Amino acid sequence: MKIIHNFIRTHWQISIYLLFFTIVFSIKIIQNPFPFFDWDESIYAQVGREMIQAKTIVPHWQGQNWLDKPPLVPLFYGLVMGATPFVLPEISTRIATLFLSVFALALTYLLYWKVLKEQWLTTLVVITTSLSSIFLQRAQVLNVDIFLLIGWLGYLLFYKKFWTSLVFLSCAVYSKSLIGFYPVGIMGLFFLYRFLTKQIDAKKLLEEFKRLIIHFLILVIWYIGMFIFYGNNFLYQHFYESHVKRVTASIESHFGQRTFYLDLLFIEFGKHIWWSILGFSLLVYQWIRKRLSDKRLLYALFIIPWFIFLNLTKTKIFWYGHPYIPQFALLMVYPLSLIKKARLIYSLVIISIIITLFHQYFISSNVLDSFYSSNDPHHIVAKIANSYCDELNVVVEPEGREAYQTLKSMDLLITTSRWWGNHPSMIYYFNGDLHFVYTLEELHEKKDIASGRTCFVVHRNDIEAMQFLNMQVRFTKDPLQLYVN
Repeated sequence: MKIIHNFIRTHWQISIYLLFFTIVFSIKIIQNPFPFFDWDESIYAQVGREMIQAKTIVPHWQGQNWLDKPPLVPLFYGLVMGATPFVLPEISTRIATLFLSVFALALTYLLYWKVLKEQWLTTLVVITTSLSSIFLQRAQVLNVDIFLLIGWLGYLLFYKKFWTSLVFLSCAVYSKSLIGFYPVGIMGLFFLYRFLTKQIDAKKLLEEFKRLIIHFLILVIWYIGMFIFYGNNFLYQHFYESHVKRVTASIESHFGQRTFYLDLLFIEFGKHIWWSILGFSLLVYQWIRKRLSDKRLLYALFIIPWFIFLNLTKTKIFWYGHPYIPQFALLMVYPLSLIKKARLIYSLVIISIIITLFHQYFISSNVLDSFYSSNDPHHIVAKIANSYCDELNVVVEPEGREAYQTLKSMDLLITTSRWWGNHPSMIYYFNGDLHFVYTLEELHEKKDIASGRTCFVVHRNDIEAMQFLNMQVRFTKDPLQLYVN
């Protein structure tokens, strides 16, 4: 407690901001308990709930083993829901995510303070990071990315503490799998560089490599256990589909320009992102001139290799950019460090930028009015169906069926692709068995074996499906219709 008290007292700027961020967005989440949205948020909520109900650490989706993801994230959300039955899950899990995001911001501050050595400028980096649209979205919805960022930053910050760094590394690995080992690779390259430049001897290099290898081997135990229990199915789904295929192909419609992740920076920061080029150049120049140590350069550019790697992958998803947002926030503001000695001008510039950011995000375009979910027709239909149905068959609309067949013909689907349908959140809000129907042939089969409490959900534009179903329309929430047998 004394350490925390001293930190708050000496770093009061960031302490006040993080408190403000926590209070404001907690109130927003509590006042707006919208349903879990498609895709990932409802998936993690459902998988977590099933893991707690089944008392297992293996992710489950409608009773099936979900082998392409590690267990940490859904288990965490399942435990939060289980521990707070008196709170709506849509509130408790999102508040938990917000607290994790604030913790990630605190780690971001600690890391970049080691680079900047100045409270106001480092606080500006954190504010810039926290108000980016990607970070704000990830801070208010269930997701895996915040666990990854915490794991990476914590491992780098606490690397010298064997067990503490291992806990952070496990957070990254058991949330995002192999990508979580990223800091191990970066630290390995860092010590190899120091050895090749004769800054450390072979004994020190082996000592550091031993630590990295032990960390790696301890966490690999989970993979070995999963292979023992699930064999080649685990290898295929977890490694090939979830890793290799995502790098080499735009699976599940995640297409995008080659410059997708670069363009994302301009969407997030606008023309101000050009300052990051100057910041990067300045860091490298200072390092070459020995004004910046190797360790400070490591801290400053830790996530740049990840950004480069993303630009080489084929699958384009905006939230993959979440970890590099603080990296470019640092690069954009770093040029301001050149005027630190002119204290009055420096202080006025920093304060002016902070006021501008607050005006832009809380007045001009109020981020408190931005929501990532709403009470949509598919949520309402799924809840209403609980009164009439034991089994629910959701017919994917014609456009979705066509897209599914196209992706299938291009080998851009994975084992779980047909699990999610077009609205996986319906599975969370419907208490019985729910199946997504991708072809009219499947619909015929479902209709032929339908029992008394078997229901169908059809889009109002799906003329073929509606003509085939000779059933009563029990409920309509445009554009969806609920048919009861």
